[in-house]
Amino acid sequence: MIELALILLLGSLAAWVVRLAPARAAETAERADGPARLLGLAVGFLGPGRAEWGRAMAAELAQVHGRLARWRFALGCAGGTMLVPPRRGESGRMVLVLVTAGAAGCAGLVCYGLARYPEIVAGPRTGLILAVFAAVLAGFTLAAATLARRGAAGFGLAAGLAVAVAWIIAGGLALSRGAAEPAFFCLLAVLPLAPLTAGAAAARRGRTGAEGRGGVLISAVVASLTLFAVLAAHALITARGPYDPSQVRDFHGSGMPSLAAYAVGDNLGTAMALMLLTFIMTAALGCTAATVAARVLRTTPAR
Repeated sequence: MIELALILLLGSLAAWVVRLAPARAAETAERADGPARLLGLAVGFLGPGRAEWGRAMAAELAQVHGRLARWRFALGCAGGTMLVPPRRGESGRMVLVLVTAGAAGCAGLVCYGLARYPEIVAGPRTGLILAVFAAVLAGFTLAAATLARRGAAGFGLAAGLAVAVAWIIAGGLALSRGAAEPAFFCLLAVLPLAPLTAGAAAARRGRTGAEGRGGVLISAVVASLTLFAVLAAHALITARGPYDPSQVRDFHGSGMPSLAAYAVGDNLGTAMALMLLTFIMTAALGCTAATVAARVLRTTPAR
């Protein structure tokens, strides 16, 4: 189930990023074929300061003939645009560095856990889970590189950290006091308010739904990486206990040689699942709030 959840996360990330391509991207396509549409989509994510690059590539594509040659040219240009970093001094550059470092840190925590408890590797479908998890981290980094040029990177970083803190505080309080207590169980119901607020604030800041949704997606990536890093670090620190009673009960039928290895593997799997939940909830609710807020702002006359 974990690998399926991670695949869904990767697919939803790609769908949201593609959905955010600016409308002007279609204007760069001289011919309505696949290579032109791909190039137009990639060019749409270039920052305003590099719009001339997009026009030059579109003009050059128009001179390329032959289906295979056009696809080679479009794929090369698309790959190049995805790797163009934000300009020096832009907040997007800092966000890209932090997201890359965060993804590397998450991968490092998992690698340390596997090296410290190699018995986890022998678990069923572990290889597939790790491969999909690595693809998700790469997808997060590529999405950050793509979206960081759109002007909402700094806000997305701050909002993502705020969402992650909300998850950590609310979840920690609810678990420490007992989920059966209504007062603390209600803390979990407050979690959707964080992405809803972030989406509305992003749209207000950018005045357009696309700008707001771009900031929300960056915040979803940042929140997911932050939450996973905290949970994975906690899993490794508490590997020797105390253990959850359900883990002690399930360990006896797991076939694992040690309770510590079982607890680390189980907690890392839970962290991956919560990373998925955090990203989906933040992106879905935040993008919805950004779209609604942008429409309200358009219909509200400026003072």
